[in-house]
Amino acid sequence: MLNVDQLRVAVEAAKCKFDLLAKKYPGLKARLPNGNSTSVLVFSSPAGQAGIGSTPTDLLSLFPEMLVDGDAKTQALSLQGRLKAMEPEAANDAETERLREQLYQLVSKLKYHGQCQVELRFNRLDYDLIWKLQVDELVDRDLSPQNKASIRIVLGRLARLAQE
Repeated sequence: MLNVDQLRVAVEAAKCKFDLLAKKYPGLKARLPNGNSTSVLVFSSPAGQAGIGSTPTDLLSLFPEMLVDGDAKTQALSLQGRLKAMEPEAANDAETERLREQLYQLVSKLKYHGQCQVELRFNRLDYDLIWKLQVDELVDRDLSPQNKASIRIVLGRLARLAQE
């Protein structure tokens, strides 16, 4: 279980690994004609996924399973639901601002599952690159299958990345 500061450390460690991988394999950060990168980092588990740049409030909406169940999560989800029901009519009224402030205060109390992983997702598949990544020392080879039938590339679990 990680707090928000430990999650930030894990995200930075994953981004550093990604940058090191991109130096070895420039194709990782190449741009597609539509402007998107050929690969992106995501938080993932069997319950879902969300982009690594997601804020804690985004994670509540997009990937609530990443957060550990508890009072803070329950209250935050409730506040988020109330805010969503109020928008867009009351986007700037005092009650909305009060609820947003309560939500942001709860964010620091949220806990995250350390077993969630940081993985690469590909917007363009380059199988030769993927096969090279599967055996690279910067990739978690215990979590990344090393066979030609898989495109899964795992950089690590959040708990481990937070310690690096």
